[in-house]
Amino acid sequence: MTRGAKKVWLFLAVLFVAVLIVSAVSGRLAKNSVLLVDLSGPIEEQKPQGIFAQLFGGKVTVLHDVTDAIDTARNDDKIAGLVVKITTPDAGWAKLQEIRSHLLAFRKSNKPSVCYLHSDLVMNRQYYLATACDQVWMVPTAPLGITGLMTQSLFLRGTLDKLRVYPDMYGIDEYKTARNQYTEKKYTPWHKEMAESLMRSAFDNYAKDASEARRLDRAAFEKALAEGPFVSKDAMDRKLVDKAAYWDEVQQYFRDKTKVWRPVELGRYLKEVGSIGLNKIAVVHATGIIVVGESDAGPDGSIMGSESVSADLRRAREDKSIKAIILRVDSPGGSAVASEIIRREVQLARKQKPVVVSMSDVAASGGYWISMSANKIIADPGTLTGSIGVVFGKMNISGLYGLLGLSTDQLTTSENATFLSETQNFTPAQRATVQKFMRDIYDNFTQGVAEGRKMKVDEVDKIARGRVWTGAQGKGIGLVDEIGGFDRALKVALELAKLDPSQPVKIVRFPEEKTLWETLLSRDDSQTIRAGVVAERLRKWLHEQPSVQVRLPMEITIR
Repeated sequence: MTRGAKKVWLFLAVLFVAVLIVSAVSGRLAKNSVLLVDLSGPIEEQKPQGIFAQLFGGKVTVLHDVTDAIDTARNDDKIAGLVVKITTPDAGWAKLQEIRSHLLAFRKSNKPSVCYLHSDLVMNRQYYLATACDQVWMVPTAPLGITGLMTQSLFLRGTLDKLRVYPDMYGIDEYKTARNQYTEKKYTPWHKEMAESLMRSAFDNYAKDASEARRLDRAAFEKALAEGPFVSKDAMDRKLVDKAAYWDEVQQYFRDKTKVWRPVELGRYLKEVGSIGLNKIAVVHATGIIVVGESDAGPDGSIMGSESVSADLRRAREDKSIKAIILRVDSPGGSAVASEIIRREVQLARKQKPVVVSMSDVAASGGYWISMSANKIIADPGTLTGSIGVVFGKMNISGLYGLLGLSTDQLTTSENATFLSETQNFTPAQRATVQKFMRDIYDNFTQGVAEGRKMKVDEVDKIARGRVWTGAQGKGIGLVDEIGGFDRALKVALELAKLDPSQPVKIVRFPEEKTLWETLLSRDDSQTIRAGVVAERLRKWLHEQPSVQVRLPMEITIR
């Protein structure tokens, strides 16, 4: 190598080292930084699984990233304040309650916190979250669209009648209204009673929490809800918000406080602070509709596979360094068989170490089934839970075939060969069989709840029958042990494991969160790519067999 070449290589080496040093220095968190949390779009329990979800799923905020960052910033002397930009966070009441509780804890640090509302129309959920900050600001031209709550359900029976499709569906029992979407045109008395009860429970939590945080008389706050929406001036006059301001004014507010505007975004902050801990606690995520098989990402969100979650529970159980397990459930249920496979692993894990269930937005039907054998169940006030019931049925589309000029013919070896035929209703004998195996599953469900919750079966039946409860209601009837978020579940797990709560905790999450590159290199996904992902997905959805479902009775949205 010539002398000139050596000089070039030496120069490049020095330059490389200098870049690394500058990067390291510039990456360090500076004094008087302000944590900036941007809440827009979906807030999920875990990162998307699978290649397609990671490539095309869009921006997803992970709940524990938000809460971990807020907690760390509270005691971080380099963080001088907090700004939460609230646009349109896609999350249920329970997830918002989790974030809100951490914001309230941050507020006690005496560091300034501003929740900045900047969507076209600020609605109830956004405002409810914002009230946890010390200051609630909004864009001057944005209406504050807080109102009373409402819940609405969509019924398809009228459309099915026009298409000459008959929903031959059954359920146990009168509150198991998953079939109502197809069999009814409006609320049944039981459906209406349940929906109204859930809405009232959500409203009570909303009014109580928001009025306390804003230091307003509750009656006055409820009156304001009844009279909303409000333009920004009226919202300030009623002390619902503190200021109508623009983003540059938010920045100036912190310059006045700390002489500098030095924002650090959520992702960067988490990389800066890292995590350490002596006591290892496993968190097994159980997210999405429950199916037999592997977890995946489906058209409507996460799919919880019985094989995947069971394997995660086994790994956590067999790892002697892990002292307790938190099963984090966010699921409306699904397959009864898949739910029982997972519940069995919960039962086995409990024999070796404490298992605590932490319920997110929804842990109902199959989501409750997988929870019922845990040592303790913790739920947020707004969690949807219970729905202890069963539903099964099929669509008879022979009328639609006739409408389209299509016809079918068939040969069978026995009457029951037509059991799942889409061109005829269940026969009386088949209907009796459906009722029999639904009753068997329901009896197993209620028996499991009775054993797990230390109740009598007839006591469980009174609060079961397919009825959905909020977490707050579930605490009063024995379905839930305590009201609280993940933090409370962690404390309970430490108590049951007889661990010192003052010692740092190392959270080990299952499934392991993978980057896109790691997912691409994983064996299963590589095989899926080689087989043709699109073809595989179509085959799965087109040929998936009916199963007895323990599912949440319709989609329940309170807004």
